[in-house]
Amino acid sequence: MIFFNNFQEKIRNILKKIGKGNASESNMASLCELLDDHQNLIPEAIGALNDILTKGNIKAFNSAILAYNRMAQNHIGVTHYQVDALVSCMRDRKNDLHENSMLKILEILSKIAPKYPERMKIAVPELLIALESTNTKSRELSYFMLSILAATHHEFFKDRSKEIIRVLNGLNVDERIYAIKLTRQLAEKEYAIVADTYDLLEDLRLNHPDSNLRSEAGFAMDKLKEVAKQKPSQAVTPSIKKKQNPRHLIKKRAEMSDNLFSELSELMAPDKKEIKAILEGMNLKHLIVCK
Repeated sequence: MIFFNNFQEKIRNILKKIGKGNASESNMASLCELLDDHQNLIPEAIGALNDILTKGNIKAFNSAILAYNRMAQNHIGVTHYQVDALVSCMRDRKNDLHENSMLKILEILSKIAPKYPERMKIAVPELLIALESTNTKSRELSYFMLSILAATHHEFFKDRSKEIIRVLNGLNVDERIYAIKLTRQLAEKEYAIVADTYDLLEDLRLNHPDSNLRSEAGFAMDKLKEVAKQKPSQAVTPSIKKKQNPRHLIKKRAEMSDNLFSELSELMAPDKKEIKAILEGMNLKHLIVCK
């Protein structure tokens, strides 16, 4: 009992340092080692970190994210991670988030999504926003998680067509391709969720300068047409009225490698092998759980 109390006290002391925003890298490493050896103390530690994320100042806030992320990298206590607390940071404290901190939150969530996709409904709006991030890795991680959720819980995307259309009109070629692939996935599950995207997809297929994006838009349109024929009760006939051409907000950038998008194949029925392949294709091997 004395030894247990000693370990518990060490963990609490490190958490206090995190709460003050002055925890060192060695403190973070020690916290992970202690929690890995005494996993019954993980819920208490997670609760303390969540409290700091909610109430701490900017320095403490970012320190807590680093600790959370360090635990996630070591696959410690994923079962106890609270999606709502992490998503609240993305939504309510975005002004406190450095770009690197946002990426770390997405990495934490990416540990939860494959194992517990049912917990992730609250994250969908923020993941769609993160799909428009200026950070390439953030966009990749967001798409990775959204693909899993589209395959396992397409109902999470109900009434999200406006957000999807916003991403389809995004600044980055890759984010638009991700949104197109996501649209195609959702169409196979429930046509009505993405029926409003038809006209925009047609415009992208006909007019966008990127050949890969045009091809993906064509594939998505074909899927929408196919599903509309198979499920007429769910289908919404594309509008015949004069279309409003969306404004294309395109920035000059190097053309994305075709390999990236071929490796990001759809997650129709995600399993461990498919998720592992996607992560390897994204150069995110550090997110793979090795057993």
